[in-house]
Amino acid sequence: MYRNIINDLAAWFEETKRRILYLKGASGVGKTWTIRDFSTAFFASQIYIDVRNTSEIITIISNCIKDAADIPDRIHALDEYLYNKYGTFSEADTILIFDGLQDIYGADVFFHEYARKHRHYSICLVASTMQISEYEYHHKDVFKILRMRPMTFEEYMIAKKATPFLAAIQSSKNKPLNSVEETTLINMLKEYMLVGGMPEIVSTFITTRDYTVVRNMQLEYISRYEKLIKQSASSAMAQRMRRIWRSIPKQLMESNKKFMYRLVEENARAREYSEAVQALCNLGLVRKLPRLKDGILPLEEHVDYKSFELFLIDHGLLRACYGLDMDDNISLEDIMLEKNGAVAEQYVFQELSSKVGNVYYWISGATARVPFVYDGDNMPVPVDIRFVENKKAQNIKTFRSKYTGTEISIKISLSQVYLDNKVLNIPAYGLWNM
Repeated sequence: MYRNIINDLAAWFEETKRRILYLKGASGVGKTWTIRDFSTAFFASQIYIDVRNTSEIITIISNCIKDAADIPDRIHALDEYLYNKYGTFSEADTILIFDGLQDIYGADVFFHEYARKHRHYSICLVASTMQISEYEYHHKDVFKILRMRPMTFEEYMIAKKATPFLAAIQSSKNKPLNSVEETTLINMLKEYMLVGGMPEIVSTFITTRDYTVVRNMQLEYISRYEKLIKQSASSAMAQRMRRIWRSIPKQLMESNKKFMYRLVEENARAREYSEAVQALCNLGLVRKLPRLKDGILPLEEHVDYKSFELFLIDHGLLRACYGLDMDDNISLEDIMLEKNGAVAEQYVFQELSSKVGNVYYWISGATARVPFVYDGDNMPVPVDIRFVENKKAQNIKTFRSKYTGTEISIKISLSQVYLDNKVLNIPAYGLWNM
C-alpha cells in the first residue's frame, strides 16, 4: 500500500552522497514492507537482513562495540559475512537493509564506521523505536532519520483507490462537494474511524470488509503491545508502563484531558512514572501533546513540558480499548462524540501532526481549552473541534483575545470548507489537505 513517506525516501535516494537511512517507528506501522517496496522500485537488488534472527550480525556488532577503538579494524567481519552469504553485489545498484536494530546497542556507531569505509554503499537501518540516540542527533550529516506512524486518512483513501474523491477534496476550497461526493467521503471516513490506520488491519478490511475480523486483529495488536512492554524493560518499569498504557483511554475521556499520574495509581508520583511515560513514547505506542503556556511564536519556546496529554498510537486501537461496537450502522457523528469526544480528538491529533508537525494544547484557567495549536505563517494557529455546535464555546475567542496576532483559527467539523469571520472550517475528511 502506498505511504506518503515514499516522497522522503525518494529524496534520500537523490542525495549526491547518501547518508545512512534510518527508518524508525512503532512495531506494526509498516516499516519493513515500505522500505522493501521502495527498494524494489528504486534499486536493481536489495540485501535484506533481519538482525533479530541473525546471530552472526549481532555478534559482529557486539564484538566491535566492546572496544570502540578497534571498530575500523573489525568491521571487515561484516564484509566477510555478506560475501559468504550473498556473494558479490553492485555497490551502485544494491541497497543493504538491516532490520530489527532497536535492541542492538551501538548499532548507530558501528554502521557509521561501516559506511565510512564503504562510502558508495546504500545502507538502510530499520528499528521499532521512535527514539533518536544522542550519537545520531550529533551526526545528522551521517544519518537521514525518518519516522513512520500508522496510515493517515489520505493513505487509507489511496488504498481504497478513491482517487476521484481525493481530487474532489483538493478542489473543494473553490468548488463545493456535490451530495454524492460528500456522502461517500463521510462513509469512507466512518470506515477509517472504525478500522484505524494499522496497515495490516487496513489491508485485511479492504479484502474482507469484515468488522469482526478487524476487531479481533485490533485486540491482538493491543495484546502484542502489552507483551512488548513487558519484554522491553525491567519488571518494575514494565509494570509502570503497563499501568500508564491502560489508563490513557480513561484519561482521554475527561473534560480536562491533562495526563494525571494519580489516575494511573492513587499514590503515583511524577518522579516514579515520568521515565515510564518516556519509555512508552520511545516505543512509539504513546505520543505526548505538551501544554502551551503562551501563544507567542516560536511556540516551542513557550511550552510547559511537565504538563501534557497522552494519546495512543492509533484511533482504531483506542476504540478497541474502550470496547466500542464495530457497527456499520453507526453514524460518523456518533463516532466523533464517543467517550466525550476522545476518539475524535485522537483522530484529529494524528491527522494534524502528520500535516503541520509539532502541535500543542492551550488552557486558560478553567474557562477555555484549545485542543491544538501550531506554528502558522507568522502567527499561532488555534484549532478547535466542533462536531456538535456550541454557540457558548469561548475557546478560540479567548485565545484570540489574549494573543491578538492570531488572525486565522481553524474549526474541525463535518461541514464543508467555509471561512466565517476569520474562522476557517475544515471538514474532518479534509484535514490532510489543509
